[in-house]
Amino acid sequence: MSAGQGGKAMDNLTYDLIAALHNKLEAVNAYQKYLQDAQGDQQCQQVFQQLMQDDTRHAQMLQQELTRHLDAK
Repeated sequence: MSAGQGGKAMDNLTYDLIAALHNKLEAVNAYQKYLQDAQGDQQCQQVFQQLMQDDTRHAQMLQQELTRHLDAK
């Protein structure tokens, strides 16, 4: 990822944090759809609900770390 004059658009760590956050948010969105598909199967619903909660928590952690990282620059 380069910007004019050969400079980087962003450093690798910033990119990594954004990419990881994006992946977690996509997963949360997918789990919401999976929960709808699992209606009638309580055990599957519980699994998807737990996964969604975990990834939501992870997304919040990544968002906080990204904010901290960018504020430190």
